[in-house]
Amino acid sequence: MNGPFVIGMDGGGTATSVMVAGLHGDLVKSFRLGPLNINGQTREAAEHTLTDLKRELEALSMNMSDCRGICIGAAGISNRDTADLLTRYLKEQGMQGVIRLVGDHETALAGALKEPAGVILIAGTGSICYGINESGAKFRAGGYGHIIDDAGSAYAIGRDILKAVVRSSDGRQGQTVLKEITFRYLKMDSLGDLITWLYQPGRSKKEIAALAPLLEEGIREKDPASAEILDHCGEELTELTGAVLTHFQSPVPLVVSGSVLMKNNEIYRLFCEKAKDKFPQLEIMKMRGEAAQGAVRIILRETAERNGYETIPGN
Repeated sequence: MNGPFVIGMDGGGTATSVMVAGLHGDLVKSFRLGPLNINGQTREAAEHTLTDLKRELEALSMNMSDCRGICIGAAGISNRDTADLLTRYLKEQGMQGVIRLVGDHETALAGALKEPAGVILIAGTGSICYGINESGAKFRAGGYGHIIDDAGSAYAIGRDILKAVVRSSDGRQGQTVLKEITFRYLKMDSLGDLITWLYQPGRSKKEIAALAPLLEEGIREKDPASAEILDHCGEELTELTGAVLTHFQSPVPLVVSGSVLMKNNEIYRLFCEKAKDKFPQLEIMKMRGEAAQGAVRIILRETAERNGYETIPGN
């Protein structure tokens, strides 16, 4: 391809989705590269991914110098050191256009809705709610990490399951089927085994979050502890969303994403019930678009404003 173009990237801990588009949003090529989340990978891995980006472009007879703008969405990208590092890598690859580094919640919202205004609630390993109102003002609640936040996330559910197991084991609360379910899943027989597993050096938040789907079996068994965790999760996600929705004067579309809301029908149902009880006009929909497409939309809007050309509506 000859001529100017833009790039949108959805950077993850294991893989990165890339979309290359013309200045009016027409898709030129989409492909996948390696990881681009410095918080979860080495700096060398991110550098290697950006080097591969240049190689992919060259295979398409495209030069980085013709790129008018690139938008990268990734978790933890607000870290100044991370942003400086990625900017330097891109410039070393020949990037001369606009470089836009945003959180993955921003690209997810832009990928889900063609118009900028709207709200997205993400509840995966972590959780965050983010919105842009009709005036372009941005609002965020949550997303501050599992140590102090991530309410209603898979990590929070996994932690609450483990909490129910130990409290039931030492008599602080009644019996729960979550104990049997958790022991079976982790292939262990005792509370001692569980504590040894939990506090092993290097135990990751993703491994705790991986326990979240066990809640579904507890709910099917009508387990009181599971019902309590379910209700708490619904309340937390509603509170998270409400903190953003209070900034909107008129009805706004709410997109939900992440494994907790996309895969657990009980949590999704309960959240919708609680959220609509507080915001009756709320329109809730599950995520359908792609974050890389959202990154393209973000950079197209920005480059169009800077350079005075128009994008095709809806791109």
